[in-house]
Amino acid sequence: MSIGAAHGASLQPRWVHNIWADFDIRVGTPTLDQSHKIRDAGWFDDIEKQQFSLPITGDERAVRLAVWRVADASYRSASKRLMRVKANMSVKVRPSDTSADFSAAPIEIQLDPPAQLVVDASLWRDRIREASAILAGFDYIEDANVAMAAKAQTRFMVTTEGTRLVLPQHAFQITIFLKTTAADGMTVSVYKSFEGRTEAAMPDGPSLNAAVLAAAQRLKALQQATVIEPSTVPAILRGRAAAVFFHEVLGHRIEGHRQKDDDEGQTFTEMVGQPILPSFLSVTDDPTLKTLEDVALNGHYTHDDEGVAAQRVEVVKNGRLTHFLTSRTPIRSSARSNGHGRRQGGYTVVSRQGNLIVSAAETVPYPVLRAKLLAEVRRQGKAYGFIFEDISGGFTFTGRVSPNAFSVQPIGIVAVWADGRPDQLMRGADLIGTPLTTFQNILAASDQTQVFNGSCGAESGWVKVSAASPDLLISQVEVQLSEKAHDRPPLLPPPPASP
Repeated sequence: MSIGAAHGASLQPRWVHNIWADFDIRVGTPTLDQSHKIRDAGWFDDIEKQQFSLPITGDERAVRLAVWRVADASYRSASKRLMRVKANMSVKVRPSDTSADFSAAPIEIQLDPPAQLVVDASLWRDRIREASAILAGFDYIEDANVAMAAKAQTRFMVTTEGTRLVLPQHAFQITIFLKTTAADGMTVSVYKSFEGRTEAAMPDGPSLNAAVLAAAQRLKALQQATVIEPSTVPAILRGRAAAVFFHEVLGHRIEGHRQKDDDEGQTFTEMVGQPILPSFLSVTDDPTLKTLEDVALNGHYTHDDEGVAAQRVEVVKNGRLTHFLTSRTPIRSSARSNGHGRRQGGYTVVSRQGNLIVSAAETVPYPVLRAKLLAEVRRQGKAYGFIFEDISGGFTFTGRVSPNAFSVQPIGIVAVWADGRPDQLMRGADLIGTPLTTFQNILAASDQTQVFNGSCGAESGWVKVSAASPDLLISQVEVQLSEKAHDRPPLLPPPPASP
């Protein structure tokens, strides 16, 4: 169920009921099957995968026919690909990782009651409409939307090995999105979301109205903020910003399938047991966690998309790399899945993050961390340092054909001046760099942790993820100018409010 509203007008609640199915098949042997990478195939190496719909009436005959057709097509496709795999292997050099293509996993049986959606659609339509009406009074807002979505989803999983799973999930979300144009043509936006597993976890009317008003004020401040010049300075990444930073910069590089692929940069493949972070930092990925700091975690699940029970994985301990995240496709350093095989429907499973948690053994209160930032700014003879308050998202390159760099997009950058003048809100810059250098520059952490909830897109589609981190002080970060449009703000004034 979803409801959207803008400027005090709402749509009717939209109800959708779908049943989608995937069919996974392995042809060959566990040592070599059709999933094996065909090297030098480039973009044409996609493994054919089908997601298909099933009747919502549950008609058994119709379901059996749909599965039968897809099973036949999948077997034919997999058999053809296995022949290509064998031909490719006969003309290519030996890969650096010769581990098998598939591993055994324990049989899992968990049959929970299917999810049922109970939500007061009328209440939320009125609440969303009232909140969106607040934005009608701000003529600088060019686009705005307040929306609520509620989902009840049940995953049914059956394997020929004997695994039988019925896994219900509930998700509730409210989003606030505002957009305007700055005088220099840059598009400025503010996004805020509330997420939880129950209707009661969503904000009440006054709290939602206050969040909408705060978002409008934030948008105006960003519209008028000074554009940052490209620079390298000391900085603090606040908790949510640090969490997204670690998701992009470390998280994708410790996903198992990247260690096996010789076309990947393999930043950390040969560094198990070696220090990659300061000794006071540790990192785990724990999809079994439902909440952290009283925040529901998006990346929670009990079983991954290959039917393997979710597991806590110690990725980095006291700065040293210990494990990678793995699916049922083995890698040289790990022959078994640790419950991180994930995918969006219609995609092929690869190893992915769930709840990536950064923790610090040595911490200081945030005011002390800020004082350390100013001390580092003055030590380096810089005019200012930055505080990155939040990050909307980003991307990272992990392959060998491009520089192994990252770029993340901050929302709200505060300049902290060495000469004591007031902090200044700034905009228009992306945080860029390379992982090994940036990790070496982390100096200290605060004693408070913040959570980022979101979705991550990669080879296996979009999956829900969470990341958490304390505030981090970094001795040097680099920012570059953000991409921007060139259109002026709207030439015509907005229509007047109704009398």
